[in-house]
Amino acid sequence: MIFSLMTYNTCFNQAVERLTKLLKIHSPDILCFQEIETTEKNLQIITNYGYTLADYSNSFIKFGKIYGLATFYNPKTIAFNNSKTIFLQKSIYEALLTLLRIFRGGNKPRTVLKTNFQHITTKKKLIVFNTHLSLHGTNSIRIKQLENVLQDAAIFKTPTIVSGDFNYSYGRKKFESLMHKYHFSEATNHITYTFEWIFLRFFSFRSKNDYVLYRNFQSGQSKKISVGFSDHFPIISRFQL
Repeated sequence: MIFSLMTYNTCFNQAVERLTKLLKIHSPDILCFQEIETTEKNLQIITNYGYTLADYSNSFIKFGKIYGLATFYNPKTIAFNNSKTIFLQKSIYEALLTLLRIFRGGNKPRTVLKTNFQHITTKKKLIVFNTHLSLHGTNSIRIKQLENVLQDAAIFKTPTIVSGDFNYSYGRKKFESLMHKYHFSEATNHITYTFEWIFLRFFSFRSKNDYVLYRNFQSGQSKKISVGFSDHFPIISRFQL
């Protein structure tokens, strides 16, 4: 039985109201959003597409709005069991911003959403981590944050996916070492970039920020969907249960 997951950084919610055709074409069973506005009204937009909210967590305030993580699922194929929030360390830069109160919401903790699901047809359980690691700071803090997540995931033998915006665009050796330590594979290893910042209309900066990791699945295949709704591209992954 095949099921699918989409992870997408919506760039401060810019992509949310443009998802109709995308979701209709690809019909992912699980949706993991980062940088989504977490108001009830905004989250209702996703439920109007036929999805059910599993959980959300707030990460920061910008432009006077609250943004964070949100995980949705298709109730026709997936059943929700429970969820919890994992709190991550902040980078030194983020800690300084908190102390100096440079921006509103600087004291909000960086979080990861862990959700336990069950596939309705096969009755098999699966765990999904919706992740957004620190943007500001070095890879050292991102490695620590990711290890927190993978340590939690390694406790169980349940098929597990860790997806989202890792903000990890260089230093591949340490990243791979950490994956192997906790027996994860990368479904996105063939994707060269997932983020594109276009400036002066003719120039762009590209990097790989978004990942899908998995363990205890038979296979995992991912593709980048080339739509310009955000500075990130949505990634859809398909897994064999």
